[in-house]
Amino acid sequence: MALGDSAYSLLTKLYKVNFKYARILLLNMVGPYKIKGNKISYVGNKLFKPLNEVRGIRPPDLSNRHILLKTDDRFSNLIKIYGKLHTYITDFMKAEGALLFDLPITTRMISSPGSLTGTIISDVEPFKINFFEHETFLTQSSQLYLEFAINAKGINKVFCWDKSFRRERADFRHLPEFTHVEFEGNIDFEQNLNLQERFLKYIISKLLTNNKKELLKFLSEDQIKGLKYISELPKFKRITFHNAFKLLYEKTKNEKYLKPSITKFGAYEEILLTEIIGDEPIFIINYISDEVAFYHANKVGNPSLAVNADLLFPGYGEIIGSGERVHTKKDTEKKAKHFELDMDDYKAYIDSRDSKNPIIHSGWGMGVDRFIQCMLHLPFVWEAKVFPRVDNSNRP
Repeated sequence: MALGDSAYSLLTKLYKVNFKYARILLLNMVGPYKIKGNKISYVGNKLFKPLNEVRGIRPPDLSNRHILLKTDDRFSNLIKIYGKLHTYITDFMKAEGALLFDLPITTRMISSPGSLTGTIISDVEPFKINFFEHETFLTQSSQLYLEFAINAKGINKVFCWDKSFRRERADFRHLPEFTHVEFEGNIDFEQNLNLQERFLKYIISKLLTNNKKELLKFLSEDQIKGLKYISELPKFKRITFHNAFKLLYEKTKNEKYLKPSITKFGAYEEILLTEIIGDEPIFIINYISDEVAFYHANKVGNPSLAVNADLLFPGYGEIIGSGERVHTKKDTEKKAKHFELDMDDYKAYIDSRDSKNPIIHSGWGMGVDRFIQCMLHLPFVWEAKVFPRVDNSNRP
């Protein structure tokens, strides 16, 4: 049953009075996935039928996309949405005073070196290339170079829209090559979270206002109203990583959730958690320091926890990863050694810290393809790109 304007107004009022009833009305309106028993099911949209389980499904033959461009108008709508999204993100960053920064995609200084050292089992392996007889990597994230930029005199906030590469098999939420929008600024963790809220609500609002025709190619009116509801939320909820595990245990009674670890916190848990808490975005904050990237600052008073967050979108899971950075030269070097990094590779990063006047800074990154997948209720992230790169195909 479609919600009319009066019904939507009622939904908004109900949210303010009693979230429980509003959540009932929101069921299946927000996010492409739902948890059914031990499965991640896909709810469907106008173009794709519901699926009982999305995990384990491999990318199909994608080599005929250039032919489909001539006959399937979903691709023309994807192109329009992608182009406008770039404009909206650029406009938002301009309003925030963030400058576009040019970055390399080849580097010896990757953002997730834990897979090379074996110190973080959750880290993704980088792509190695031979660059003029030197072993080099394709960038996993532009963050470290963005941090260099805000050291420049008069530069306080920067962003990029670039490609990132991670050596992992494509699945319903992951691509080995993806488009990454990243931000870095001389702001603290609280300011960082607030900026992410404004950012997400802004770009959703702009798509709803200016691109409803393209959205309706994929979404029902109910799903459109679900996005509108998200864009008008006054504040996103927050919960600690450890409290998230308490909720997962209370819901499932599965004893594996009694001992929090990022190794037990995947897509299934992220989606289930959004259902437990309610159909709205939520920040999961303060992950275990030894299980996340070396550049995250430790929490004051409890160094076993990181000053970081993942923003989970309802019915989808992680959409933005963020954190406050280790900002002193001494602590950055200490962390680099703790995670057994190649000190030659990361010397420039360590030296970039001002030993006399260290500045607190933080940032975040969002996969553009994930965002589009989430907004359009697509079953697989490779459907969010006209020419996706997956591990079993590089054509056309």
